Amino acid sequence: MSTFKLLQAEIFHRKTNFVLSVLALVTAATLFVAGPTLLRGYAHESNQRLAAMQKETNVALATMQDETAAELAAMQDETAAELVAMQAKAKTDLEELDKRTKYIMRELGFNLRIVHRDTDMSKLYANFMAFDMPEEYVERLASSPQITKIAHIVATLKQMITWEDQPRLLVGFAPEAVQAHVEKKPPMGLQIKPGTVYLGSVAGEGHKVGDTVEILGKQFQVAMILPPHGTAEEDIAIAMHLKDAQAVLDKPGMISEIVALGCKCTTVNRVEEIAEQLELVLPEAKITEHRLSAIAREDQRKLVEEHNRQTMADYVAKREAIIAQEAARRQSIIEQETAHRKGILEQEQSHQQNIIGLLNGVTSFAVPLIVLICAVWVGLLAWSNVNERRAEIGLLRAIGKHSAIIVSLLLGKAVLLGLLGGTAGCLLGYGLAYWLAVGILKVPAEQFTPAYDVLVYTLLGAPLVAAISSYLPTLSAVTQDPALVLMEG
Repeated sequence: MSTFKLLQAEIFHRKTNFVLSVLALVTAATLFVAGPTLLRGYAHESNQRLAAMQKETNVALATMQDETAAELAAMQDETAAELVAMQAKAKTDLEELDKRTKYIMRELGFNLRIVHRDTDMSKLYANFMAFDMPEEYVERLASSPQITKIAHIVATLKQMITWEDQPRLLVGFAPEAVQAHVEKKPPMGLQIKPGTVYLGSVAGEGHKVGDTVEILGKQFQVAMILPPHGTAEEDIAIAMHLKDAQAVLDKPGMISEIVALGCKCTTVNRVEEIAEQLELVLPEAKITEHRLSAIAREDQRKLVEEHNRQTMADYVAKREAIIAQEAARRQSIIEQETAHRKGILEQEQSHQQNIIGLLNGVTSFAVPLIVLICAVWVGLLAWSNVNERRAEIGLLRAIGKHSAIIVSLLLGKAVLLGLLGGTAGCLLGYGLAYWLAVGILKVPAEQFTPAYDVLVYTLLGAPLVAAISSYLPTLSAVTQDPALVLMEG
């Protein structure tokens, strides 16, 4: 009879011993699988839950910041309303300031004239005649960082001509020169496109916007009729682009004077201060000032600066109070919310640590103890089985069966027990861990995954444990004397 048939006969003949051995191995395998699987599953879910709570905390804090920002915006709106009320309170002063502004600034323009040093000032004032100078003087003046007390630098070319049988002042205006080293401001003066002219109120009599006029042999379109200014320089003027003026007067690259606006002069010696800077950069030129215009502009600037200073002081004070109040409120809210969230996270972490500690204790101590007990139990059952089969084993030895067959019969049964117990234990262990995790510990089912390495260890370890437990009984069976056993029988 083959070893396999002997093994079948043995299992069929001693069912109780076989079933008890399988149950012991199933119990050991079940607990061996369930413990680590449950521990890993719960720890994984716990980490994800803590991460989700941390993310939720971050979102909540971000939402809180958005809400406080919205509250700040509402407070800013309230502040704006208060500033409107403050402006209404100062309405009388503002109206008076507006009146004075209109009076002082009316018709004011450039207050500085820079001409060549060889210019005869009598001819300049009487007939607008100036000693021509290169246009590049403007660029030299505008690009010099030493020039800080003048702005809005515009090159002009002026010459009296006869047009329509009347004396007219032809004026060419260049676009305002760029001063890269000073604060950029909206340009001053006339912004005239090439090919067009602006006519003073006297020069424009009998013409209208859109007319085409001929000036010194060149056609131009009337772009604007200027309102009366009460001065010959403005009312009899024919204003055009500087390049056009240079072309019709046959003075390419030449200008007659540079007009500008004096600024940042805090003393009465405005012209002297500006002249000092001009001497450093453009010694070929000299400067003259429309003094009343400059004084009026300075008075206006002082009024506006004082008003702006007071308004800004009130606004800054109000703004700082709002910022301080909101900063304190925001800090308080953030601290309270952070402490609250931190307490929740710590409480949850402590709870999870307790459960993980409990599961770890079971896995580290109880499971190995139970596995040991089951292994001893399997060994005792194997020993009992060998004792019951002493006569059978002696007979097999007497008829010439080799010890290897006896060993394969007994250990083969142990390995079979281990495979059955390990397989059933893997299924039951995973099922038990799933039930405890999902049903008791409330771990989401999708977060629970089997510990595949534990399953492999169980499937390989259960037969090994069974074989080791059956080693001593097997050794006893192959070392007994068959003659003595048969004599006992």
